[in-house]
Amino acid sequence: VPAGSSGVQCRAAICFCAFLFMMWRLPVVVFNEVLNLDESVFIVGAMTLAQDPLYWESVDGCTSGPFSFYIITVFCQVFGQPYDYISARIVGIILMAGSIVLNFLALQKLFSTRIAFSSLFPAVAFLSTTRYFDFVHFSSEHLPIFLLSIMAYLYACIHHQIAAKSSTIFAFGLVAGSVIFTKLQAIPIALLLTLITYWIVFQKDPKTFTKQAFWLTLGGILVPSCLLFIAFWYNFADKIWIYYIKNNLSYGSNSSIFYTIYQSLFDDVNIFIRLIAIFVLIVLIQYLIIKKQFRPTPQTIFITAFLSSTLLSVYKTGFVFHHYLLFLIFPTVFLYAYFLQEFLSLSQKRVSIGFLTIVFVVVLSKSLVYPFSNHFVTNNKQQRPLPVSGTGKEIIKYSKPHEALVVWGENGRLYLETKRKQGIRWSNSHWGMYSDSLQKAFQEEFIKEFLQTQFPVFVDAHPTKGTLMTRDKLGYEMVAPLNEIISKSYTFIGEFDEQRVFVRNERFKEINK
Repeated sequence: VPAGSSGVQCRAAICFCAFLFMMWRLPVVVFNEVLNLDESVFIVGAMTLAQDPLYWESVDGCTSGPFSFYIITVFCQVFGQPYDYISARIVGIILMAGSIVLNFLALQKLFSTRIAFSSLFPAVAFLSTTRYFDFVHFSSEHLPIFLLSIMAYLYACIHHQIAAKSSTIFAFGLVAGSVIFTKLQAIPIALLLTLITYWIVFQKDPKTFTKQAFWLTLGGILVPSCLLFIAFWYNFADKIWIYYIKNNLSYGSNSSIFYTIYQSLFDDVNIFIRLIAIFVLIVLIQYLIIKKQFRPTPQTIFITAFLSSTLLSVYKTGFVFHHYLLFLIFPTVFLYAYFLQEFLSLSQKRVSIGFLTIVFVVVLSKSLVYPFSNHFVTNNKQQRPLPVSGTGKEIIKYSKPHEALVVWGENGRLYLETKRKQGIRWSNSHWGMYSDSLQKAFQEEFIKEFLQTQFPVFVDAHPTKGTLMTRDKLGYEMVAPLNEIISKSYTFIGEFDEQRVFVRNERFKEINK
């Protein structure tokens, strides 16, 4: 980027990059098949909320909050789109494109236009060209990343303003409070960014700090207060505590966070942790050995808080699903921007060393050996609408459009191809039903909800082979109360693609008569 480039030109360039990102993602978007089981959970939940809009009563995403479901509902309802994988991925790329633009604007305010573009472009190139399924499907990370990007931009605005505006501070708090109900895992990031915002507001003008802190706090508690009021009004606050907060806090393994980070250094997919390690090492050498001094600035404090809190969020569980790594993309970009700023200020000799370092980083990034083949373009499957399977045809035969479906196991596609809403608020019973923690509570709640409504069709989606979650271990017969209900009240229709279909006795007689 030329040093004299105007702000308008560079904004146009970054918007063009966001547009290119969306275009490069089209082969993934039009691949109307599941890439990750979580996708089905979000789409089925969004479809159910369109009919029964009270989250935690009709839908429960366990580790994901309600806003990640509602955003798909709003998109499909406003634009008249079907509830399928294409719609969810369109929402995902819109959110990610928005995050790209917002982070560029934040970098531009904290550094410069040249550094903003130079540091962000590698991330845009990565997001545009990767075809790894865990980076391209709609996930629970997309919305919190977008909200965190808004927070980064607002922080940069507050830093840039001579006197921080109350409206900007209030908006920052409002977005930070909203993060809580997108994904609980993102709370440490939002919390630490909020704390350093309190700090920068105090540094700007200690005399007005009380007033500004009031607006920041008010914005932060507004969304949680409204949702908790609704929860108590409709009497499901206990479900938020048990199935969202308590379940999330017990989620994961007992491995040390440092050991997990060390392990991830050798993960072929995780290039971010290796880049972070190199950049942090170089910056520490620069300050501790060469300059022998370090003075915190709003830039360095923001980057340190952003990066450290994100590492905590990603690795806290003791193991990593690769889509967690999406959280690390933009903190890595900010660290790279800071590295570039230091690199450009070095002497000629150090420029040569820095250049060699960059070459080393590029070579290291090429160690990503996972085959990211673009098989989405050449698939021959029907795209829209979703084709109806044999199991789906039986569901349609024995149920009515307004009636709910219950699937025991993990096949959310059945809800989507039959357009039946979920009867139990967990469309994927594996999310909590078979975990070591809270297993009994999940099973009791499932049976309780199952008894409250006479569902016409019940499907056991557990196969006999090809997965760890086989029928002999996790079939409905393994839960005695559920086995009793099915044996007494349902008729076995048949097995289709290793999925067993049961119809309620009254409905079976009615249809066959």
